[in-house]
Amino acid sequence: MFNLIVKKSVKKDIENISRDDLQRIADNIKALKFNPLPIGVKKIKKGKEFYYRIRQGNFRIGYRFDLINKLIEIIYIRRRNERTYSS
Repeated sequence: MFNLIVKKSVKKDIENISRDDLQRIADNIKALKFNPLPIGVKKIKKGKEFYYRIRQGNFRIGYRFDLINKLIEIIYIRRRNERTYSS
């Protein structure tokens, strides 16, 4: 099982998300603890590191993981739009 870390900036990402959507997002994040590469995961290259994202409805959950230390870091939760992957 992996340990989860959430970047502080994610708090701002989730401010305007409905409770129902947040619950589904939280369920997806909890599932990552057991399988960091679920079906439908996409790899995103950002600089020299690899990040991954999963989809939950209109939202994208960006994260990276460390197999050696058994760690997953949630780096963003964003509504899908043309700027989702630009930052």
